[in-house]
Amino acid sequence: MTVNRIAIVESQEIVREGLKMILSREDGLLSYCISDPIALFRQSWISPPDLVIMDKVMPGMNGVEAIQEIKKRWDKTKVLIFTAKNSEQNIVRAFQAGANGYILNNASPDELVFAVMHILTGYFYVSPLILPLVIQGFCQMEKNSIDNISGVKLSTRERELLKLIAEGNKNREIANILCLSVKTVETHRYNLMRKLDIHNIADLTVFASRAGVI
Repeated sequence: MTVNRIAIVESQEIVREGLKMILSREDGLLSYCISDPIALFRQSWISPPDLVIMDKVMPGMNGVEAIQEIKKRWDKTKVLIFTAKNSEQNIVRAFQAGANGYILNNASPDELVFAVMHILTGYFYVSPLILPLVIQGFCQMEKNSIDNISGVKLSTRERELLKLIAEGNKNREIANILCLSVKTVETHRYNLMRKLDIHNIADLTVFASRAGVI
């Protein structure tokens, strides 16, 4: 049987032991309790932990820094954030840093186990209660990236059109996808390229790639 090593990094002993107790009921999971990220990195690991469960706020090193350091040292180690911090900014920053999952500390034991197993299988996990914040946060990031690079504000329709053009769709294909006339698509296309001061599809594709649209 494959054994997955879980490092539980938590400053409160009662929480550490509680998490360990929950995970100990599952076959194939071996948990280690650690008080803070510094102690995690000072451990003499024969092989890196498969998963680190940690709070977003930690002594000695903040959560984002700890996630980045984990990924730098052990690129295959997964990170599950277990925290009370449920703001959009905290969630998005954690995933930007490399987190593989985000769960609130009022979650049920069953949800915790499901999240751990899901992440170890290679998937991401987000508590259903905060999923809308994750989607909103990353949609806002995409919007800002386009605006920051271009210096102009694009409408939702212009963003859709940019993506479809950059993906290689012709005017008629775009018209079918967006339920518009070919003439309307041609007009939108002309206005988009003039707005961005881009004059050919190759440059438009490069712009879309830089902005993270494709």
